Amino acid sequence: MGGGSGLTRGSASLTHRSIESLRPAEAPYRVRDQRCVGLAVRVAPSGLKTWDLAYRIRGGRARRVSLGRVTDTSLENARERANVLTSAARAGRDLLAEEEEARAVAAARLTVDQLIELYVRRVVAGRLRTAREIEGRLKRALAPVMHRHAGDIRRRDLRELFDSCADQGIEREAEKRRQTVGAMFRWALSQDIVETDATAGLKSYDPGTPRDRVLTVKEIERLWKWFDSSDIPPVVADILRLELLTGARCGEISGLSAEEINQNEWIWTLPAVRSKNKRPRVTPLVGAVRRIIEARLSIVQQGPLFRGETGAALSSSHIGHHLLTRLDKLPIEKFTTHDLRRTVATQLTEMAIPSNW
Repeated sequence: MGGGSGLTRGSASLTHRSIESLRPAEAPYRVRDQRCVGLAVRVAPSGLKTWDLAYRIRGGRARRVSLGRVTDTSLENARERANVLTSAARAGRDLLAEEEEARAVAAARLTVDQLIELYVRRVVAGRLRTAREIEGRLKRALAPVMHRHAGDIRRRDLRELFDSCADQGIEREAEKRRQTVGAMFRWALSQDIVETDATAGLKSYDPGTPRDRVLTVKEIERLWKWFDSSDIPPVVADILRLELLTGARCGEISGLSAEEINQNEWIWTLPAVRSKNKRPRVTPLVGAVRRIIEARLSIVQQGPLFRGETGAALSSSHIGHHLLTRLDKLPIEKFTTHDLRRTVATQLTEMAIPSNW
């Protein structure tokens, strides 16, 4: 008998010694095992010996598969594997196809961490200006379940995570997490990655109300002094200082790069791609603003001026997170980065910031 596995040279009750004694020939050949129907040892011209199994599925097609190298799979294990496959074949089952399907299903069972990475890559990155903020919020919200399979996440799991956030007194953040995680799970459901939307039916938290927080001059003074304390990283303090001094958005400042600064005329040109209204904006850099920027440029000559510990550029979500984790250390009543911008816009005439700030 000839074929892809080579000429069959009879059969034998294979043993470890008899297999070892088989020598290579000019063409591949196989020796059938008398103790296991369909199993044979194949000897290649190179001397490589592998297990070869041929069988037919009842009512279906013939199958020929390799069970691995003789050096990797023992005779006993090869016979056991062959018996399992042929027994299933006699019952009309293609066990190999079933195993391949099971592996494909297992591979498709993404962990939460993998789901976030896939969602950000396919839906968020390069499409939404808040891409980094969304990714950061997803990772913070789902940190305790990152390594679980996304399809195993249930509504009660997410309720506990969001409730824990709300219990810290930051219900607005809990609501943002519910909405952001919900958007991801609805997308995953549409892509057949999960079978259910684990956020469906979850109660909403703070739906968000129009904010009117405006800091008083006294509050600004206390906050400015707090920026010099060890309670907040200097890079974060500089971003908040610049927001109070310029009225620019937190994300615009945190994403500022050295290339946006004209050091001859000392102006900052915010490119249209980073502007909310898609228009470039020019801001003169004078006084304390220039001093802060000059100090950053002495450290960073190119790329983002404000970076985290990993070297990546900071975002408004990073700054917001820093404030949230320091609620008990704030020198004034709770505020957000947008409250600083609103303060500049509404009380500009009252912000008599001393020249030595």
